[in-house]
Amino acid sequence: MTSNAAEVVESIKEIIDSELARVKKENPFFRQFPKEAKAEHFKWCRHLYHLSKHFGELLKLRWERFPDVGHDVFSTHYEEEKDHAEMLRKWMIGIGLEDPERSLPNYETEHFISLQYRAVASMSEQMSLLIINSTSEGFAHAVYLHAYGILKEIGFDNLEYWAIHCEADEEHSDVYHLIGGMTDKELREAKHLVKYTCDTLDKMLASWFE
Repeated sequence: MTSNAAEVVESIKEIIDSELARVKKENPFFRQFPKEAKAEHFKWCRHLYHLSKHFGELLKLRWERFPDVGHDVFSTHYEEEKDHAEMLRKWMIGIGLEDPERSLPNYETEHFISLQYRAVASMSEQMSLLIINSTSEGFAHAVYLHAYGILKEIGFDNLEYWAIHCEADEEHSDVYHLIGGMTDKELREAKHLVKYTCDTLDKMLASWFE
């Protein structure tokens, strides 16, 4: 049997929405986000920097792997993300943190980065959209909204990097209209991988505050 596009989107969106709601309620990133404008409280951004640096590279690889898709999501996503790691690096150094290039990401961040590369290198166009855009960028939108609101409230300035993501990640996650029908096997795998991505994101975000 085959599920039509509307059925696929409904089932996948339900998973992402419920998992994101749980993470926003339980994860230390949302429960323990620093509320003092002290650089020492934002050392965790080194993990975000390394994720951002790899994210630009993997989006380029996806665009190169799927050059003839019938939409511009892959090309525009790369073009909009390619300079963001350097923006974060400058912000970190500007508030007094060590250059993140001198650090390495923790294992939880490495796990998530590896999953994103897998979504680029071996998954179908549809699965790549669901994992990288619908799931990962959907979570990222919530993360940046939360961070930006607090950073602004506690007095940090020069928040362009954070502000940009509040808008861009919402746009980057809005790809459900590009998802088509799936066989039962494909949908079962899609649900499994989306849940796995949510779990990996949850663990990564929590690890930044351990």
